[in-house]
Amino acid sequence: MPNTLITCATSHIGLSVAENIVVDGKLVLTGRDQDKLNKLCKSLSSKATSVHLDFFDSQSIQQASETIASEGQIDKVVFIIPRIPPKSEVFSTEEELISDHLNFFIKPLQLFRLLFEADAISDSAKIVIVSGLSTKSALSHYATNNTIRSAWLGQAKTMSLALGERRIAVNTLSLGAVMTDSYRARLKQRAVLNGVTPDEQLATEVDNIAMKKYAEVGDVVDAILSLTGPMAKHITGQNILMDGGFFRGY
Repeated sequence: MPNTLITCATSHIGLSVAENIVVDGKLVLTGRDQDKLNKLCKSLSSKATSVHLDFFDSQSIQQASETIASEGQIDKVVFIIPRIPPKSEVFSTEEELISDHLNFFIKPLQLFRLLFEADAISDSAKIVIVSGLSTKSALSHYATNNTIRSAWLGQAKTMSLALGERRIAVNTLSLGAVMTDSYRARLKQRAVLNGVTPDEQLATEVDNIAMKKYAEVGDVVDAILSLTGPMAKHITGQNILMDGGFFRGY
């Protein structure tokens, strides 16, 4: 029976994917907050297993990989990494660079390594790494995102080439702004600072987006479900940009 793994499942996007994905087998959900995970698992109609996973902790990653592998081979992976905080400094200190790359790339990547070493990913599996707009368009106030998300893009391409013979599809879904609960809250804060209504603030922000809107969480869920389904039978190594037409390059 096909099993599905969703990391950072208690995030708004992860939770929405878990609520909407159709699974015949087990749904394996990971996150740092065990109470939230347990509550989520109980609320779902699908059979779900919660696995504590702190991507900043190597021991937690090792333990989580063993638990996930014990549930049987995974056929679909929705790999959401922790949110990378904005940082505009062009030259971070050595300590900051090491810490950021460890927490947001090197350590999370170890989960993939450990799962493949344990033969926990099935042939013909569909893997979607949920990334961000800076994989395609460099952003001035997101220096850390520019470099780390580019590393994920290179890793996904490498995995797609190495795993293609096993018919494993590896793609990235790079998101622009998404109207999650936390983003709506920040939008309201910016509106207050600018002395306008939230709708007026939103209209100003999306003026340079072709579709004149940000993505809703449901839009992202639909894209993820497509990339873990039949659409990815012959699509791999691709960086799918979901930004409403913000990026203007060819």
